[in-house]
Amino acid sequence: MFRWLRSLLKEIFASRTSQVTRQTRNVWTRPRLDIPRYSGAGDIPPLHWKACHPATINRFKAEFACPNGHGLTLKGHSIESDGTVHPSVVCPTSSCGFHDFVRLSRWDAGDIG
Repeated sequence: MFRWLRSLLKEIFASRTSQVTRQTRNVWTRPRLDIPRYSGAGDIPPLHWKACHPATINRFKAEFACPNGHGLTLKGHSIESDGTVHPSVVCPTSSCGFHDFVRLSRWDAGDIG
């Protein structure tokens, strides 16, 4: 009976180990919203971004408008050279549910942390 129990436990632990190995090999990455750059004057249209002034870009990074048109500054985020923003962007307006991972299209300021 102990042999049977030991073989059963070996099978269980072997299958768990192979599942963990399989999961680490197939790492899933969450898709990001590509947000177009706005270069016009005035307010940013919904789901667009605009670069901050060059003198403040290291601190404030970029301005962003959620799909509902609420404006926010990405000062608590870091941006990679390809425009990928970390962490996800959450609209601070209490009645807005926007929360997503974004990439700023045509980002040209390099890595900013």
